[in-house]
Amino acid sequence: MSDPVADRIARALKRIEVAAAAQTQVRARLETRNARLRARIESALVDLDALIVRERELEAQLAGDDADTAEEEQG
Repeated sequence: MSDPVADRIARALKRIEVAAAAQTQVRARLETRNARLRARIESALVDLDALIVRERELEAQLAGDDADTAEEEQG
């Protein structure tokens, strides 16, 4: 004859184990998703930094061209 209390405890432990396993899977999926998102953000930041550098170089070129034009007009 089985003990009803022991059976209830065994069923409760089984539910806890199943929930813990599911939580582990969810955590693993979130960690993978987070890593992919972090890589995409890092890539986007590298691209933005490159754009900023190009913009600064273009502005410097244009400023130099404007200075040359002003010197020619005065000369």
